[in-house]
Amino acid sequence: MENPYLKLQVEVASPVERVVMLYDRAILLLKDALEALEEEDIPRKANSIARADKIIRVLDASLDMENGGELAQNLRNFYSYLLDILIVANGKNDKELLSTAIEMLETVKSAWEKIK
Repeated sequence: MENPYLKLQVEVASPVERVVMLYDRAILLLKDALEALEEEDIPRKANSIARADKIIRVLDASLDMENGGELAQNLRNFYSYLLDILIVANGKNDKELLSTAIEMLETVKSAWEKIK
């Protein structure tokens, strides 16, 4: 089901605000995965991690590697590392790794929020 309010919010958001929205969504999904893991709901955990993985891949694909310089490269390395963490966390049902991924995303999200 499409949310018209969310669609409008995305349409009028600046590029940086869209990035923050994607970070917010990825964080929520990983928190849901952590909750699902605590409830031993493995299918929900896997689905939430897969959806967060897609968001991180979108963020990575949106990097302007030609003009972004060192910042773009650092973000590419960050996203790659984060995706590796999610693979291991998903495979091993590792709550600590999921928490680490959430903390990392929250830290970088706060930096994006300072520039919006």
